[in-house]
Amino acid sequence: MAAAALGCSSRKEFCARFRSVNPKTQCDLDRMNKWVQGRSLPRAPSVYADLAAVIGSTKPGRWVADCSPDAFAAELMVLTKADAATLAVPENLSRRGNPRAAGLLGGVTTLTGAFAAYSLAWSPPFLGRVVRGFLRLAAGKNGPLIATYTETFQGRHLHMSAEVWIGGRAMHFLVRDPDGDMPAFISLQLPGPPANVLCGVMSGVAFIAHEPLPSASPIVFIRVPDTPSLEATNRFFDPAPGTVAADLVELGLNVPEADRLDAFTRKFVGKRPTQVTPQDQVTFASMLNREPLEAAG
Repeated sequence: MAAAALGCSSRKEFCARFRSVNPKTQCDLDRMNKWVQGRSLPRAPSVYADLAAVIGSTKPGRWVADCSPDAFAAELMVLTKADAATLAVPENLSRRGNPRAAGLLGGVTTLTGAFAAYSLAWSPPFLGRVVRGFLRLAAGKNGPLIATYTETFQGRHLHMSAEVWIGGRAMHFLVRDPDGDMPAFISLQLPGPPANVLCGVMSGVAFIAHEPLPSASPIVFIRVPDTPSLEATNRFFDPAPGTVAADLVELGLNVPEADRLDAFTRKFVGKRPTQVTPQDQVTFASMLNREPLEAAG
């Protein structure tokens, strides 16, 4: 978009614009090719500041990194007098997304697909076991990426969906069950293509418990072949050696380093989730609420 507005006839010419404003820029032709193709993202924040200087904007690099494609196009039109047709945002880009993932330097299509999910069980009856769920990332009707996460326990299929928010080299979604009141918040590292794995943290409240148990644990999503029966394979299992690798093979994934992946996945998810019990609340309250109670008495 910026190259078109500036009349650059090639990426090489556009890259030279970066060197003209900053001889020590982190932008070079090889990196630019990867960014434009969506194969990676800029690691140095200075690249966005350099881009602002290239287009003649007084806005900070952070604004360039976080603005929408439409906002960036509007800035270009003011600065370069380019017309709207030259800077048209492709229809397959999210009008609400972040350009680092969906506009200037890549595309969300690399994230779409089906993923097997591995995390620790939170509910007391299943502590110590691994939850194998399922995540599907798909482009929504209006552009935003939609996450659908499912788990199965005690015969119940938990089906939660949300729009994905991308920013700060991370992706986040607050999924909800339309028939329940138990949301879960998932925050993940934003990977570069081919995005075969997503890892991060999931937090929420234990779904099966006699008392509220706010919980958090690591979670990893591994890309697998998308089949109609994938969701039906959700289950709990004991994290014995070889179980994760065997599960992935059953899902149709060819795993060259099966033993290593199996061991690291089990190490990553850990042995117990972080949980807050009512007793923790009572203990804090006993130390902090005494003075108001004594004053009231």
